[in-house]
Order: sequence, then structure tokens, then C-alpha cells
Amino acid sequence: MNQQDEIIEYLNKNGGQITSKAANSMGISPRVLRNMHSHGQLEKLAPGVYIDPLEFGDDIAALQYSLSKGIFFKDTALFLYGMIDRTPSTYEMNFPLPYAYSTKKDAPLKIYRQKKELYEIGITSTKTPGGHLVKVYNIERTLCDILRTRDRSDAETIKQAMSSYAQQKGKNLRQLMGYARTFKVEKEIRTYMEVLL
Repeated sequence: MNQQDEIIEYLNKNGGQITSKAANSMGISPRVLRNMHSHGQLEKLAPGVYIDPLEFGDDIAALQYSLSKGIFFKDTALFLYGMIDRTPSTYEMNFPLPYAYSTKKDAPLKIYRQKKELYEIGITSTKTPGGHLVKVYNIERTLCDILRTRDRSDAETIKQAMSSYAQQKGKNLRQLMGYARTFKVEKEIRTYMEVLL
């Protein structure tokens, strides 16, 4: 099997997407990816991220590949969990301070930065609608984030997210209250939960 065939096999197993890093770890020359791209066999989704042209592009996964330290945040996290019914017009990602990131991205992206000890709370992963795994904050942390006064989410989004959480089977109220204390939204979280539960 030649390197081009290996790439095609990889694409078939990985949702039509390959990164330069993955190709490199398979011992495939970056030149093969570039050649396939120039011949229309691959499309470039982001720097170092290629997709099968017949595959639907996954913007969220592309952002994760190009900004690996970023964690999907707030309304974007709610969307990924299926807790709000609209696709965000701008994706939100959180990064650790003091990292500096270029904001020259094609995708509509809002960047937040936090102290490392807050940034690291509640990181998990979930699948995008395109089936790719991305890093996101867990639901309990996300509910606290959307209530924080700085860049607070709109009232309708908050209401929809809280109602959705109240109906979930696997909710972790102890963790939610712990995060609420850390992020100083305990009173609001308690009020919502008392009304909804």
C-alpha cells in the first residue's frame, strides 16, 4: 500500500479528517498531503488539518485542532451538549493565562483567558455534530460560566440550559454547588435549582 492509500484508509476510519501530525506519526511525508491537496483529493480545513472533499467540514473540530489548548466554553459548550436549540453565531473558547493566541482565524471565535487554576476546572470532552471529539467544560462548570457577570449569557439561554439540566438523569448537584462557590454564583444556582427541581 502506498502512502496515498494509507491516507485514504485513515480518512475512512476517522470521519474524513487527517492532521499533519497524524500523517507524520504514520511515517507519511508532508509532501504527500500537499500533493493530494493540490490535486483536489484533500481540502485544507485549518493549518495542518485536511479533510476528504466529499466530507462535511467540521468547524468546531478544526478550531480544536488548530488551537489545542482551547476549551469550548459557555454557549458553545451548551450547544455541544444539546442543551440549547440554536447553533452559536460565534464559537467561544477559553485559554490559560498568560498564553497569547492569534485571533486571525477565519471562524467566528471569541477568546477568553483565565488563571490556570480556574481554566483547569471541569475539563472533559464530547463529540461535535460531525462526530469528532473536542475538549469542553463539563455541564456543571458550564452552568456556572453562563451566569458569571462578565460576559454573561442572555436570559433565554440561561433559562433553557437550567431547565435542560434539571431534567437530566446524570446530574451532579454536589459538583454543581462546589463549582458555584468557586465561581461565586452560588446564590443564583441555588435559586434556579430550587425552582426547577
